Amino acid sequence: MPCIRTCRPCVRPIISCASRRPSFLVHSAAPSILPFFMPPVLVAILSGLVAAYALLAGAAALGFLAARRGSPPSAPAEWPSVTIVPVRDEDAGRLRDTVQSCAYPTDRIAVARPDGPVPGDVTLTLPAAADAPPTWPQSMVRQSRADAPVVMGPTLVEHDDLFLPRLEALQHLGRLTLLGGAAHLGLPLGPGTANRALDAKSRPPGSTSPEASVPPAPLAPATAAFNPEPEAAVTRPPADSFVDLLRNQAEWFRQAIRAPSRFVQAQAVGLWLVHAALLACCAVALALPAWRQPTLLALLGKMGADVVLTLPAASHFGQRQLLRSTVATVLMLVLSIPLAGGWALVAPSRGRHAGRNAHNETRAS
Repeated sequence: MPCIRTCRPCVRPIISCASRRPSFLVHSAAPSILPFFMPPVLVAILSGLVAAYALLAGAAALGFLAARRGSPPSAPAEWPSVTIVPVRDEDAGRLRDTVQSCAYPTDRIAVARPDGPVPGDVTLTLPAAADAPPTWPQSMVRQSRADAPVVMGPTLVEHDDLFLPRLEALQHLGRLTLLGGAAHLGLPLGPGTANRALDAKSRPPGSTSPEASVPPAPLAPATAAFNPEPEAAVTRPPADSFVDLLRNQAEWFRQAIRAPSRFVQAQAVGLWLVHAALLACCAVALALPAWRQPTLLALLGKMGADVVLTLPAASHFGQRQLLRSTVATVLMLVLSIPLAGGWALVAPSRGRHAGRNAHNETRAS
């Protein structure tokens, strides 16, 4: 009869061998997971773009603060003759009512047709469907001088505490700070505002329309000035929809890219790059958690720069309540600016209508 003890040592190796899985099964069941961290090169590029944007915002804010602290010019001994040129015929009647109640001498101011002759020493233009305060003509005419035949005034966006109009209004305040700061620092001005005062002496010979009086963008510092007075601010309605806002932003990019000034072109390209980089990083961060922290830090830096950019104009024009929408505005710009830049490259321009109203405001900020 065989001994059972002799078989027990042989059973244990068999059981232990059966319980082991092959090495190829172990490696296939637990693959190595890569961290997918944001490459240091991308971190450096993103940080550089946000830092450059913050420096531009800080310089514009300082220039705007210095411009608004300046003393306004004194009133002329004799007020020149002024002609207000509306963008649309339907605005003429409302502007005539405004002229009757304004502080300017009524015998020295008149309203002309958009496509008719423009008499007078100074031509005033404003955006379509915009409302002007009674102090607007005097404030704009006071800023006119011989070395600056074109004076740009501030334009505010009506929002009625609605979501999308609030975002557009806050974005436009940043444009006003950038415009006023660039004018004070002596930099070329890109596509600006339709709230303008045009000196008749600067018109080309034989020109009768206000379009011929407006120099092409960008306006050189020697030919343009900015009027930061709240008395010169006009209000215009917001864009009807998000698509209209994108269309206006695309038109702004199109005009800025076609400008002869390298500074204006670099400003538009840099604005598009910083928002496109943030949008791409946000999209990748949705799939890769390791990208979320640097992307969030970049967004916070961008928000801080936007607060610096919009705060001077918001405080100066009594619009500080719009700063509560800073987070939503930054997120909207991260989406809309890259789309508007692409739209400006692939979509045709507004054609003859845009050329005819080249002095009008492109509502992109």
